[in-house]
Amino acid sequence: MEIKTFFFKKVVISFFVTVTCIVLAMALVGLIFDPDVRFGYEAFFSPLIFGLITSLPLFIKYSKHELSIGQSLLRDGIYLLLIELLILSVLYFNQILTSLSMALSLAFSIFIINVTVKIVLWINDKKTADEFNKALKVYQK
Repeated sequence: MEIKTFFFKKVVISFFVTVTCIVLAMALVGLIFDPDVRFGYEAFFSPLIFGLITSLPLFIKYSKHELSIGQSLLRDGIYLLLIELLILSVLYFNQILTSLSMALSLAFSIFIINVTVKIVLWINDKKTADEFNKALKVYQK
C-alpha cells in the first residue's frame, strides 16, 4: 500500500473515529469522576489534540508489503502501548489524572477506543474488498 493511500484510508479515518470515541469517553469518565466540573470552549480542542496524538503513531503500522499475522499483531501491540503511554503521560504532566482509578479507567477507555477504531477500519476494508470482488466477478464473466 502506498503511503498516500495508507494515510487517507487508515490515519484520517482513525482520527475521526478516535475523536468521536474520545468525546464519548471524556463525557463518561468526567461524569463518573468529576460531575460538577464545567468547561469553556477550549475544551473542544482536547478531543482533536488527543485524536492527533493517537493518529501520528499509526505510521508504526505502515508497510509497503503485506505483513504476517505475527508482525501485524506485534505492531498493533506496540501502537497500543505507545498511545497509552503518550496519552496518560500528557494527562499526568498536565495534572489531570487525580487518582489511580481514574488512570485505570482512562487506560481501559483508550483500549476500548482502539478496539472500536480497529472494528470500524475492518468493516470499511471488508466493504471495499467485497465491492472489489463483486466487480472482479462481473469482469470475469
